[in-house]
Amino acid sequence: MKDLKVTGFLGTHSFLFSVVQKAKEMGLNPPKGLTLKTTFVAAEMLPESLRESLESELRGLMIRQSYGTADIGCLGFECAQKNGMHIPDDCIVEIVDPRTGKQCGPGETGEVVGTCFNKVYPLIRFGSGDLSYLNDGPCPCGRTSPRLMKIVGRVDQMTKVKGMFIHPGLVDSVAAKFNEIGACRVVVTRDGHQDRMTFQAELDRPYPESEKLSGAVKKVIQEILRIRGEVHFIPKGSLPQRAKKIEDQRVWE
Repeated sequence: MKDLKVTGFLGTHSFLFSVVQKAKEMGLNPPKGLTLKTTFVAAEMLPESLRESLESELRGLMIRQSYGTADIGCLGFECAQKNGMHIPDDCIVEIVDPRTGKQCGPGETGEVVGTCFNKVYPLIRFGSGDLSYLNDGPCPCGRTSPRLMKIVGRVDQMTKVKGMFIHPGLVDSVAAKFNEIGACRVVVTRDGHQDRMTFQAELDRPYPESEKLSGAVKKVIQEILRIRGEVHFIPKGSLPQRAKKIEDQRVWE
């Protein structure tokens, strides 16, 4: 890459990260020793923290991601705005309730289902097993296609609460908004015939304005999980190691 003055990279972002670390071990200063300008990554979930780290290491680098499967090909690609993946014109992408197969509305989390009419290998409503949600609002780049937002997990890891699917990745997304929160989990119970959800969060230290913090967390919970929940702060170390991110304690009678 150094000798050939390579400017583009296509592959997984974890491998690109390894390349950058190896370059540093060899004594190369990545922004000067490597001439990468554009990268197109896929096949793995791209955390924003890793994107920021790579763009910081290689100043001026543009990282864009896509989503697809080996069976059906590309189902979404990022534009320069980095606010979701545009759906190509030659396929149909749905977000559906994995239990019923019915379509979910914009912003509702469900399984990514793709349809392509390739004459050699057509696929009709191919279930990917991945969870995401659609944004059908306009994009500043000018494209009018719906956008597939980030992949939030797999179908077999989610739980339905108050009619909405929640996933461990969404629980972590809530915690990531607050520096005060360490380990966390969601506990789901039943009160009569109604679901109750409690967000349990360990605080790294006593927080004097816990009521204010609790209100802020509740607001983020509703924004990300799309349902209301209670917040319960607990001392650091209270949650058992390897605790489930979503503890479903409901008893169905």
